Amino acid sequence: MRYPTSLSSRLLPALGLALLLLPGCYSRSDMKEEGGKAGTMTDAILSDNPNTSSATPEMAATDQPLQRVNVLLEVSGSMEGFMPKTAADGGNTQFQQRVAQFLSDVNRTAAAKQKSFFLLKEKPYAESYGNLSTTVRAGIRQPAKSTELPAVLDTLMTRYYQPGTVNVLISDFIYSPKNAGAIPYIKTDITDALQRNGAQADLAVSVYGFTSDFRGTYYPALVATGKKTNCCDTDIPYYYWVIGPSDAVRQFDAALLTDETARQAHFGVVYPRPVYSVLDKFENKGSWYYGDAGASKRAADSYRVVAVSEASAQQPVEFVVGLDLQNLPAQYRELAYLQQNLQVQTVDTDAKLTGVTAATAQTKGSSGPQSRFTHFAKIRLTKVPPASRPLVLKLQNQRSAWVAQWTTKNDAVPAAKTFALSSLLDGLQASVGARPTVFELPLTLQPAR
Repeated sequence: MRYPTSLSSRLLPALGLALLLLPGCYSRSDMKEEGGKAGTMTDAILSDNPNTSSATPEMAATDQPLQRVNVLLEVSGSMEGFMPKTAADGGNTQFQQRVAQFLSDVNRTAAAKQKSFFLLKEKPYAESYGNLSTTVRAGIRQPAKSTELPAVLDTLMTRYYQPGTVNVLISDFIYSPKNAGAIPYIKTDITDALQRNGAQADLAVSVYGFTSDFRGTYYPALVATGKKTNCCDTDIPYYYWVIGPSDAVRQFDAALLTDETARQAHFGVVYPRPVYSVLDKFENKGSWYYGDAGASKRAADSYRVVAVSEASAQQPVEFVVGLDLQNLPAQYRELAYLQQNLQVQTVDTDAKLTGVTAATAQTKGSSGPQSRFTHFAKIRLTKVPPASRPLVLKLQNQRSAWVAQWTTKNDAVPAAKTFALSSLLDGLQASVGARPTVFELPLTLQPAR
C-alpha cells in the first residue's frame, strides 16, 4: 500500500463437548457403579478445552440472509502493477481476471440483500460496481497516497461492522514503516485497530491469499533495504480479508469464496458440527457392533456408540467414522491438514487414530452409507473399556504452513512473499475469540453385553 512518493509510516498490512453418553446397551450394574465415574471422565476431557461451550451444534439454526456486503479495493501506488493500464495487445493480469469476476459475483449474488463498493484510498470512497470494475479492468488512473491499514480497520469496525454484514478488503497488505523500530509493534497495531471500537465477541476474519503477475513499479516495504524496480519475473501476493460477525463471514465464504486454489486462514469463524457416523461394514475389524438403541431398525448413517465384545493386541478392534466435511472451507478438507490435525481423545481405553482418507470414486458410487461421506477416520483399540466411556474426534484449528512460507523479513527482492505477513495475522488472531478446535465429534465406547 504505497504511493510512489510517500515514505510515511503505515501498516497495511468447541463444540460444546457436552458428552452425554449416548443411548446404548448399558447394564443396570454399569449404570449404577460407573455413573459418577463416567461423569468424572467426561469432565477430564472437557478440562483440556476451556472453550468447548462456544462451538455450534450439528444441526445449526437456519441462517438469515446477509444484510450487506461491502467490498473495498485499495488503489494506492503499490497496487498499480496488479491493475496496469490496458496494453496494446489487450493483455491483463491474473489479478484483473480474478477480481473482476469476484466483483461480478458479489454484484449478482442473491446471498446478500445489499452490496456496496468502495475505492480505498486514505479512506473508503463509495463507488458504483460499474466504475470499480472498470478500474480493475482498465487500470488505476490516479493512484492514491499511502493507505494505513490500522486506520482502515478502525474505520471498518467503527462505521461498517454490523450484524449480518461483511467487509471484504482487497489489498497487497504491505507494511511500510518509516523505520525498523516500528516492526515489533505490527501485531499490537493490528489488534488495537480491530478492537478500538470495543471488543466484538463474534468478530471473525477469513484471509484468502492469491498470487498474480505484476506489471509495474515494485516498492519494497523497507525503503532502506531496497529500491523500487520495474517488476516482475515472479508472481506477487495479494489478499482478501473478509471481516464481520462469525455467522456472516461463514455464509459469505460458503457462497462466494469456494475456490480451492486460494490459500486460506480463518480466525474466529464457527462452523456447524459435520454429519458423522460409525460405519460397521466399511474396513472394520474385530468383535464389535453398534451399541445405539434401536440400531437394527434404522439406516446406518448416524451411529455414535461402539459396543466392544473383545479386544487385545492379538485381536484389535478397528472401526471407521465417516465424516461429511463438504460444508467446511477447503483448508479444513485438505487431506494433509486432516492427517496432521485430527485427533482422538478418550479415557480408559487405548483407542487411537490410525489414518484419515478421502472419499474415492468407489466409496461415492457405493450403495452403502459410506457414499454420503467425504472423509473417513479409522480408529483402533486393543483394550475394552470397563463401562461406557466417551471418545471424541477433534480437528485442531492450526494456522496453515503457507503463512510462514509466504512471510519475509526483507522484501527488497521481488518474490511470492509478503513482508511481516505472520505478524499481521498474529495481530488479527489476537483480536478474535479463541477457537482451538474446528469441530468435536462425540462418540461412546462401551463393553458388549
